[in-house]
Amino acid sequence: MPGKKIPRKKLLKEPDEFISTTGKILKFLREHQRQVILYGVIGLVIFLAGAAGYYFLLWQERKAQITQHQAKQIYTEALISPSSPEKQKEKYKKALEKFRESLSFYTRDKVSQIAHLYIGHCHYALKEYPQAISAYTRCLSGPYRAIARDGIAHSFEAQGDFAQALEHFQKNMEEERNPYLLEAILGVARCYEALKQTPQAIEFYEKALSKKPPERIADFIHRKITEIKG
Repeated sequence: MPGKKIPRKKLLKEPDEFISTTGKILKFLREHQRQVILYGVIGLVIFLAGAAGYYFLLWQERKAQITQHQAKQIYTEALISPSSPEKQKEKYKKALEKFRESLSFYTRDKVSQIAHLYIGHCHYALKEYPQAISAYTRCLSGPYRAIARDGIAHSFEAQGDFAQALEHFQKNMEEERNPYLLEAILGVARCYEALKQTPQAIEFYEKALSKKPPERIADFIHRKITEIKG
């Protein structure tokens, strides 16, 4: 059954809902003008502060990345360029200071972890093994944990602490997709050899061979096995 028809004159006399609501809003704004302006200013200040903080963090991150790039260039030069031990040492020290400088700009995320990683590399190159271990430890919970643990293991090995080195090499063997897996297996073998545990050393040298290493490394492993067996 069709609804009751409303006369046109009555429709024209009834207030439009949108106009009515708009009128109420405008009335509220007029009556609370000072409060509205105050809250608007506060909101704007909060927004601007947030935006400024965000862009400041971006600036800090970019500054840290630029400094790290400079530090990496110095580190690479020290690593591959032929020079006297003293000059090489000075370059590692210079790179170390640059990486530390990058941390003064930004201490978050991967950027920070890369700095700590290279700080560890520099200390290791300078034979400052406790400091290297401390720097590498800062990276154990992030995406660079495999290389950090490898650095820790090598630092302990360089100090002659083969038991601690063995523990960290073994931990690095737990991840099959670890790019440092072969080095971890060889590290375990070296530590067992140093600890005079010959059967275990041979076992892990042979395990390293099963990973089909490059020919140069395979030749070295064969020589080691022959040498150990006598």
